[in-house]
Amino acid sequence: MSTLKVDAIRHNSATSDAITTASDGTCTAKLTSVGGGQLSHRNLIINGAMNVSQRGTSFATVASGTYTLDRMRYHENIDSGVVTITQESVTDLPSFAKAIKINCTTAETGVPAKAGSKFVALSHFLEGQDLQQLAYGTSSAKQITLSFYVKSNITGTFCVSIYKPDQTARNVSLGYTINSANTWERKTLTFPADTGGGGIDNNNGSGLQFYFVLARQQGYQGTASTTWGNNTDARFANLCTATIFENTNDHIMFTGVQLEVGDTATSFEHKSEQEELLRCYRYYYKMGKLDYKGTHMSANETYGIGMSDNDNVNIYCQIDFPVPMREPPSTLDYASIGNYYVRRDTTQTCTGNPSLTSGSEFSFRVNFPKSSHGWGTGQMLWCMSAGSSSYLGFSAEL
Repeated sequence: MSTLKVDAIRHNSATSDAITTASDGTCTAKLTSVGGGQLSHRNLIINGAMNVSQRGTSFATVASGTYTLDRMRYHENIDSGVVTITQESVTDLPSFAKAIKINCTTAETGVPAKAGSKFVALSHFLEGQDLQQLAYGTSSAKQITLSFYVKSNITGTFCVSIYKPDQTARNVSLGYTINSANTWERKTLTFPADTGGGGIDNNNGSGLQFYFVLARQQGYQGTASTTWGNNTDARFANLCTATIFENTNDHIMFTGVQLEVGDTATSFEHKSEQEELLRCYRYYYKMGKLDYKGTHMSANETYGIGMSDNDNVNIYCQIDFPVPMREPPSTLDYASIGNYYVRRDTTQTCTGNPSLTSGSEFSFRVNFPKSSHGWGTGQMLWCMSAGSSSYLGFSAEL
């Protein structure tokens, strides 16, 4: 039996070591796969395969600040450009079934050459408490690597910008080039460690914000921004010169978005849909019709057990969440009046929309109002759907 004793192993064409050995018998390795598989839970992005879209599968005339596919938020403040965002089925990229597509429906020509500080981006926000391993603001700060698949009818240079809001606001931006139109390309961006500007707060607020910039005016182009620096508009999207707004039906698609610690992009970490859905539930939990899965709600299905108040109107239903939400939900999405029932010995249609009353990140009390219900005080009732359009959506988004 023989032993090979080396300090490092490197391919003869590589510029860095693949394996570095240590005197204690351990090693550091840059692994891209293990037997063709994956390294569990290294991806910090939630829903990077775009499989979960609780709110729907198509979003027309999308307003700035709108969450579309789960964890994916649209930002815009340009003058006239308008988009539709859809969850698309993928048939031409092995190992992926879904993607997010941003399609221009109202063009705005010449955006990159315009004066002003306006931009368009698809964003993904991460909680600060999930990023403490990055050690930002210290000499031990770590690099991070973002990889993703992109497809567009537009060739040219786009960029991904990171904004750190905590302590001293900082940003960094790296460009990537789409070389071939209407072809899936994998891009890898390694962002430098941020040793200055303070750290990322250890809480459930926004620690890092990732912006896939799709267009920007001149105010966001100026100072070189490939290293971390204090936040300014001129640093935000220096390298981005392409735009999807020159013509209607210009578009761009993303899937396989992965963020990992270090300078190496590994193969995409595929999670089960159940696991990814539970992670999404921390930020948005939809009961009822899951549009991306077809109609799951029908008439007379139950949201929970409620109790009548003493005013002959309000009926309060306690709803438990499948996972703790990021914070007590701040908004409730619902269908139109007429899509909700309350029932004891008879069924009555609610006369107002459901509304949040009080609760926590674990559960919340929802009011199902029915004026003059006649059941008296303290009666137990069922709070129910009145058809396939009925749903409740609890939001605790960043």
